[in-house]
Amino acid sequence: MSIQKTNDNQHTSRIKDIIIRSLAGVLFAFSAGASFRIGFTHLKGFDLTNPSIEVLGKSLSVFSIGLYGMMVAILYVVRLRTKSKSAGIVPSMAALLGAFMLFALLLIGPCENLPLWARILSSALLASGNVGAIVVLFWLGRSFSILPEGRKLITTGPYAIVRHPLYLIEAVGTLGTIINFWSWQAVLLFAAQIAMQFTRMHYEEKVLTKTFPEYADYAAQTRRVIPWIY
Repeated sequence: MSIQKTNDNQHTSRIKDIIIRSLAGVLFAFSAGASFRIGFTHLKGFDLTNPSIEVLGKSLSVFSIGLYGMMVAILYVVRLRTKSKSAGIVPSMAALLGAFMLFALLLIGPCENLPLWARILSSALLASGNVGAIVVLFWLGRSFSILPEGRKLITTGPYAIVRHPLYLIEAVGTLGTIINFWSWQAVLLFAAQIAMQFTRMHYEEKVLTKTFPEYADYAAQTRRVIPWIY
């Protein structure tokens, strides 16, 4: 009886995993496709005889978002099965808010009166942040997850510098986004998102410490998010 119940639980878990992989993969692939379309739309306004740095910056930043979304979509499909995860709704909510709450910027709308230098800075930060995130995701590979889960411990590459390089480089891109939506509401949203990211780190580290005995030594030797400082 218990063997049958265990098999049923494993079967249900596999079905849930397949559904989550499929839905997340489709969602991020759709987001990537939308970003690519917007990027090509920007490029149509690019004149080689009179090149505009602003148009080129917008195009590159949007394309970088598309590449990031496409990589996440692929990793969701091929990622490893989870070994452990945080229990309760608080860790999941912190992770989801940290990952997606900036979509609320769409309700605010971009700032229309930004000077050219600010728009260029915004595009540069957004592009570099997303390209950097792609590099980190390459190292993270099939261990990627949005929720606090343990799959495989990665301590090489960017993870040899800080324990959470993806959050660090995402903050760079996020800052670029905030500049483009500059307002007190955007700054407040940015502060709330950063707070959720630190909460997310806390729960991730609890899971990793429980799952991988060697994580404690790694954490003691590696800064959390800012090299040589914190």
